[in-house]
Amino acid sequence: MKSVLIGLVVLRAFPLSAAEEINSATEKAQKFWGPRSEEILILDLKECIHRAALFNGEIQAADYDIETAEARKDNVRKIGIPVAEYEYNVGPAPRDVSNAVESFFTGDLTVFNRVKVGVGVPLQTFGKVKTGKALADLGIMAEKEKKMGKKAEIGLKVAQLYNGILLAREVRRLIKTAKDELAKEIKKREQHEGGDPSELLKLKLFHAEIERRVEEVDKKEIMAKEALRVLIDVDPRVRFEIKTERLEPQLRTLPPYEKIREEALVNRSDLKQLDILYEVRQKKLTLEKRLPTPNLGIGAFFELGRTPGITGLSATDDYTDPFNYTRAGIGLRLKGEFDFRSTASKIREAKSELMKTQIQREMAHEGSLLEVKEAYLDAQNAQQEIVRAEEAGKLSRQLLFLTQSNYDIGLAEPKDFVDAVQSFLETRGKYFEALFNYNVALAKLDQKTGRKPE
Repeated sequence: MKSVLIGLVVLRAFPLSAAEEINSATEKAQKFWGPRSEEILILDLKECIHRAALFNGEIQAADYDIETAEARKDNVRKIGIPVAEYEYNVGPAPRDVSNAVESFFTGDLTVFNRVKVGVGVPLQTFGKVKTGKALADLGIMAEKEKKMGKKAEIGLKVAQLYNGILLAREVRRLIKTAKDELAKEIKKREQHEGGDPSELLKLKLFHAEIERRVEEVDKKEIMAKEALRVLIDVDPRVRFEIKTERLEPQLRTLPPYEKIREEALVNRSDLKQLDILYEVRQKKLTLEKRLPTPNLGIGAFFELGRTPGITGLSATDDYTDPFNYTRAGIGLRLKGEFDFRSTASKIREAKSELMKTQIQREMAHEGSLLEVKEAYLDAQNAQQEIVRAEEAGKLSRQLLFLTQSNYDIGLAEPKDFVDAVQSFLETRGKYFEALFNYNVALAKLDQKTGRKPE
């Protein structure tokens, strides 16, 4: 049984090699998902986050939302830019205009052709176009902020999965070492007859339980890596591996909460979106007030009509001839519409939306600060939990030494020794879990503060 103790005590000093640890879960994934290419992609956490920002499908979809908003801006009519219209008509016409009905129904017909081209240039809209452009710019800003928020969400998920893989590997190292040492002890007891059979059975049961836990940890690692592969858009045929070998706490000092608070109020994407929405509501109210004002523009037209073989016309010039003419003109146009009831209703609606957005913005500020407080406390608690887990690990190691000594002189039962081993494994596992929780808590604090993922 001393070999069990030795194997557990030197666990941190002599871990299994990186190849041995990785191959178990990797080989299972190879068996499940099929062969991979010889190409291998090895990334650290920052590289994974950067790749997700470039290739993640949700972020790429956000780019198209930005393009859509930019296209809306281009659709806003600009002052001084001409707008052309054209029209072409063709149809049957009676050849004898003086007896049009009889000529039409007896089939004495010809073909009427009409072409018209018009060009208009907006000169003044009394602020409506300017307001429309401002609304379009705000729409682009809103979509860009949505993209930044999506980047922060994806960055947090990447950090969770990356640290989850490391946690799975640390736990696997821990329990696999205990499993191997137990296997050696079981083999030794089977080779030496005369021992208590119940002790051997208890060791075998414990060995089977540890083996089951290895399988569970391998499954978690495989699924975390496959999920990370999807988030950062790595081809399934490419072998993918993370660069970091050990789960370590981030070397960061938490700044004072007031600094975090101020940073969140300035940088959070959701708060910026609400600020943009409030400004949009203001611009819409301005636009509704300006809509009754007229539009001033300059326009010109050219119109051509040709109907061959017409007889019986009384017109003496082509400008009044409805069948054969050439016309052109240029002039100013002032056009508008004023509906008092409709305008007043829309202005009232716009004011209500503006006030509603103001209340939502104030509530969002309070809610966001609450999220930041929670994330800050989580990071502090996780930091303290690492210290507590280290202390618990020391106590469980001392308990294991003491139980081993008592067991060797017959003062402890096999169950006591198994319990001590389990306690050591659990406290060591909780230490690695505390490291994971701390790293993820820092990543979540960054996301809630509005910091750009690195």
